[in-house]
Amino acid sequence: MSSSLELSSDQLHALFDILSHNEVNAEIEDFRIPGALTTYGPPFEIPPNSSSTSPSLQTLVSRFILTLPGLKNVAAHFWQRDCASLIDDLARSELSESYDKGHIGIRKTLATAISSLIEYPARGVLGGFDPPSSEAPGKQYDLDKADDLQQAFKDVLQQGVYGDMIGNMFARAAQTDKLSEHPQIVQAAHQYIVVNLASFMHYTLIMSPKGQGLLTLIDHANKLIPYTIIRQTLKIGNVASMLNAMMKVVLAKMSVASVTNWMGLTQSSDEGMNLMQEIISTVLYWDIRDLKSRATKIEKSKDSPSKEQLTVLKQYTTKSRQDHEKLRKASSTQRQSIVTAILSASLAAPSLTESQHSQAQDYLAIVLSIRDREQIVKVLCHSSPDHLTQAVRDAVSAYEPMIRQVHQAVDLSDTVTDFEVFLRDMIKLAKLPEPRSGRQADAQPVPTVGDFVQLLTKHQSSSHKFMHQTCKNGKEVTSWFRDYATHAANQFRQQSKESANTGAGDLAQPLQSLFSTLEESKQRTLLPILDKYAIYIDKLHAASAVRLRAVVSSPTSNHPALNPATNRSSSRFSSRASSPAPSAPVSRSNSKTKKTSNVPHAAKQDSGTPDPGPGAFLARWQSLLDGTAITPSGADGGKVRGGGAIGVLKASAAEPDQGLAESEKAATQQQQQPDVASDEKEDTTTSPRPATSNDNTNENDENEDDDATFHDAQTGIDELGLADHEKVPRPDTRPVVESLMPAFRKMLGQRNCVW
Repeated sequence: MSSSLELSSDQLHALFDILSHNEVNAEIEDFRIPGALTTYGPPFEIPPNSSSTSPSLQTLVSRFILTLPGLKNVAAHFWQRDCASLIDDLARSELSESYDKGHIGIRKTLATAISSLIEYPARGVLGGFDPPSSEAPGKQYDLDKADDLQQAFKDVLQQGVYGDMIGNMFARAAQTDKLSEHPQIVQAAHQYIVVNLASFMHYTLIMSPKGQGLLTLIDHANKLIPYTIIRQTLKIGNVASMLNAMMKVVLAKMSVASVTNWMGLTQSSDEGMNLMQEIISTVLYWDIRDLKSRATKIEKSKDSPSKEQLTVLKQYTTKSRQDHEKLRKASSTQRQSIVTAILSASLAAPSLTESQHSQAQDYLAIVLSIRDREQIVKVLCHSSPDHLTQAVRDAVSAYEPMIRQVHQAVDLSDTVTDFEVFLRDMIKLAKLPEPRSGRQADAQPVPTVGDFVQLLTKHQSSSHKFMHQTCKNGKEVTSWFRDYATHAANQFRQQSKESANTGAGDLAQPLQSLFSTLEESKQRTLLPILDKYAIYIDKLHAASAVRLRAVVSSPTSNHPALNPATNRSSSRFSSRASSPAPSAPVSRSNSKTKKTSNVPHAAKQDSGTPDPGPGAFLARWQSLLDGTAITPSGADGGKVRGGGAIGVLKASAAEPDQGLAESEKAATQQQQQPDVASDEKEDTTTSPRPATSNDNTNENDENEDDDATFHDAQTGIDELGLADHEKVPRPDTRPVVESLMPAFRKMLGQRNCVW
């Protein structure tokens, strides 16, 4: 038997972080495989006396989703028939992989974002939250100090899990809708949440290469939603009549097939689409139209690949999963691009010039994107039976008692108006200037994290008013959610006092035992990796704290999208009072600063490239994207690239909805810029590039005297050695993952998910 080396609390924390980070992402990726739900666990069917193959996600679903008020009363077939069928049908659709496309897609971006967020509650449930070491009654928090905001958030979590914070917050919300009348600790924690939410929105919509494509989908869907009809329907006084009318507006299908099916003349025929499905299909078909236009342009180009070669590439989209995996493996092992591997396995000539290869790779990405959208529309809008519509009906039926009470307690029509105005303001703020526009002096500046903070602060009173009215007028529904919040908080309690401050909570001893199963030589190999990773985590949190101070202490933004004088189009439809303006300072400035030469982040602000905001989850998200395998580039092949390679970032930013001019320009730039392997990529953990840059460098003399605290916070990033990704290298954790991940998943399954 091998001897065991005792792990320190920092090493246990690092080991827990590495394994949970990779486990959650792997479980999400498993949904691509048909039949993955057969071994998932409740609420889906599973053989008795078996453990879940997705223990982390299943634990979160069981403890937080299945216990939600309303959803806990939904019929079993909602999960086992409708949801399971939708997930399995999407998996069987064999949607494309980033490897084949040569860039990171929207689905991969969203999946990794979800993974980077839910790994935190997953660790909290598995290891527990450390109890407070000492009580500090009457502690004061300065809302202008980032350190106080961060401490307040931690204190609220501890008091929520181990104290009576939840009950007190519900009681206060019933008394007032003003945040200023809540205790100072709640105000500070609230501001911390707002800043981090703004940071996530900014990173998703601005920093991510796919952000503008995602924003376009949101914008298109928003324009198709009939807000006026919805508002008028919600004003119906009788709840039963209101629900019936709303269901007809959203879910009713008016087609010949729906009538003949109702009469019994036909059966299992496609009955057409309801409003919800019309919105989904219309938005995606707009994308398909633009993609087909790009594909046609390549097909008609004089120096494009031959028709036979393009036909082979198009046929690849309909091949089976096994064929796709076989060709990807050939591409990787033989250091060929996926285009070359596909052509080599066919009767078509594989020889291509660099220009033809670039067009072939673009063509393959386009036809894959077209098929993806067609398959998504087929599953969600044209499946028979219609599982999506039935799932919505079942959910509404389960939530009917709650809807009745909320309808009596709150003016839902005004709530819809508030949401519409917020969404419109968000789209206006996040939309980047067109790169082809020659009027750079009039272009809208690239929004910063602080701009999104100001956006959320502007609209936060709407949600505060909704919660106040619900807590005040809907006593029963409030009690349901108070009990649920208390139950959810209790899931983060540690089971043993000995688990506190061990680095991994309740999993400290199981992880030590798991580590002890390795040979001593292997243990000694992994220990330096754990030490380096522990330092890496500390630096990530230090960088996040510095960026938090930069946002909190920054001057007020003058972004035109947030200026009431230039934003009258977002005025409210009702007479309801507007949210109060946020108090300065809340936003980072786009102006020049005195210390530009010493502050690299401020310098990038002038060039139109904003800084990322606080949140260590951003670095975790970026690491997942960087670790995504992408096909080698060029006709001559080479190394398999990572998602952070320059060529991949350029290709990812070439959204199909940007129009032909931008796509061609991005393709030209990619040909002129040689690709690099993932280990040669630029800084993407601390300050990745946004999807589009604004090159406006006009100086504004009156803004020369920026706040000194903002300079100090910005300079601190460089002083901590956190400005460049090379200064904060993420250790290679593959040896740890390969050695312990299978055993870690098995342990979680046996520990939490056995039926």
